[in-house]
Amino acid sequence: MSNEILMVSVDDLRFDPENPRIPPHVDARDDQAVLDWMLEDAGLVELMGSIAAKGFFPAEPLLVTAAEGGSGWIVLEGNRRLAAVMLLLEPDRAPRRKAAVRGMAEEVTSREQLAALPCAIFGDRSDVLDYLGYRHITGIKQWEPVAKARYLAELYNAHKSARGDEVYRYIARLIGSRQDYVRRLLGALALHEEIRRIDSLKSIEVSFSLFTLALNYASIVKYLEVETLDEVGFGGVNRSHLKDVAEWLFVERPVLGRTQLGDSRNMRLLAAAVSEPSGVQALERGEAVEQAALAAISPRDVLGRNLKLAGERLVAAQATLHEVEIDDIVMADLERILNLVEQMQLIAARRLRRKAIADA
Repeated sequence: MSNEILMVSVDDLRFDPENPRIPPHVDARDDQAVLDWMLEDAGLVELMGSIAAKGFFPAEPLLVTAAEGGSGWIVLEGNRRLAAVMLLLEPDRAPRRKAAVRGMAEEVTSREQLAALPCAIFGDRSDVLDYLGYRHITGIKQWEPVAKARYLAELYNAHKSARGDEVYRYIARLIGSRQDYVRRLLGALALHEEIRRIDSLKSIEVSFSLFTLALNYASIVKYLEVETLDEVGFGGVNRSHLKDVAEWLFVERPVLGRTQLGDSRNMRLLAAAVSEPSGVQALERGEAVEQAALAAISPRDVLGRNLKLAGERLVAAQATLHEVEIDDIVMADLERILNLVEQMQLIAARRLRRKAIADA
């Protein structure tokens, strides 16, 4: 860490264009675009309120490095605090939530004290990378998974040439984690970015967290034909199958009123479905994972589960029979169920006789 702390005018501070928290669709070099994205988070207005009431905490300076060409400073750590101060000083810059921003700006007691902020000066971006890696990946101010992965990729690129094959071990030590975590997250990021290049999915929100959850299931990784989740790239992937998985996870199906996956808790059902060709075929027909998972198991198991479920529901119905008024509708339903059971018994008995004759 640098010991040189300077007071730098807010006018000379720039958002980090390589900030791993900023999603790819936001132009990180456009201050207004960054402010718009940051204001999507309600926490920014709360941060503004804290700074307006208490001032900027001088013991936690922004971490900055000189911008290219010497024009200002790039904020490597503290972009949210910079955005909060910018809006407190110039509330009219708020592209959204204008009333809330203006209200916070009116609470500022001294604009002069916010005009310049304490900044720790670093000679190069790489000088602060290692510190931020621990702080935001396994430390006290953890980022979202996709931001963690992007930052790990930046650490990888910064240290690969010097560390060689030991780069994963080195990064793992920096962030206080394990090598397999580093490898898995970098591989997931590479696959996630591959999905984002699929034309039909460019307008769809592709959740990195949900995708990494899918990669925790061996059958899904096997379906993708991924040889290894490694480095910033990945070894071997069936891109057609990658597109399939992405569509099952993220594309809304009007007929279902949801994605085929539905809730993230259904991931185990997707894993079961892709483990068998019959389950994959059901997914390709557009069926929900619940039905696709059933299609992936043997017909004998399907019959057994359905009979068990039917029996449980009939027992539940029987328990309430004495509480309702019996009419023609109830009698018709019972007759229909009885006829169905009798037909199934006849079919099953006929098949048993045929089997006995064949075995004789």
